[in-house]
Amino acid sequence: MVWDLPTRVFHWLFVAAIAGAFITGRQGDLFWHEIFGLAALGLFVFRIIWGLVGHKTARFSTFLAGPRRIWNYIKSLLHRRNAPTLGHNPLGALSVLALLGLMGSLAITGLWTGDDILYEGPLTPLAPDWATPAGRWHVILQDLILPLVGLHILALAVHHFVLKERLVQRMIHGGEGADTPPTTRRTRIGLCALVVCLTAAISLAALTPNY
Repeated sequence: MVWDLPTRVFHWLFVAAIAGAFITGRQGDLFWHEIFGLAALGLFVFRIIWGLVGHKTARFSTFLAGPRRIWNYIKSLLHRRNAPTLGHNPLGALSVLALLGLMGSLAITGLWTGDDILYEGPLTPLAPDWATPAGRWHVILQDLILPLVGLHILALAVHHFVLKERLVQRMIHGGEGADTPPTTRRTRIGLCALVVCLTAAISLAALTPNY
């Protein structure tokens, strides 16, 4: 198995959180925008933890690559000599880090965003002076969602139609090829950690002032 169950559940919940936060933000539905944003925060925290202690292919140490390895991978793509990779390839790793960094930054700035009229984030009362700059960065960063997601989808299309790698299917059923499949105990721990992170993050909504 390439992707363990906690990683796959995280991935599709993260997709839902990104889509939900983006759509509700555009619609001006602040309640659900906050819920989806907090869910993204919980998922972000979980992925950081799982990237350190999770299954082999989920760990950052396995797929993070330096400039030379990335360049060699790009050259192999251009010459159609790339070998299928177990887990994230070097460019896929950059996409993962970019999306995690963006959504983590959006979720964190959203905690302190506020305008004293329509909305205050859960932690705005703790540091009201941060509300304006946090809100400014929140707006700037949200404009990067569509370009990054678009690049991610384009890369999936290239892998599917050109390189004949079924990456989406792997993220659904796990794929095959890992030399050390995840243990049942590790899988249960991962799923429990995912639930705890999600619940704790969404619970922050209780701190949001009512208007």
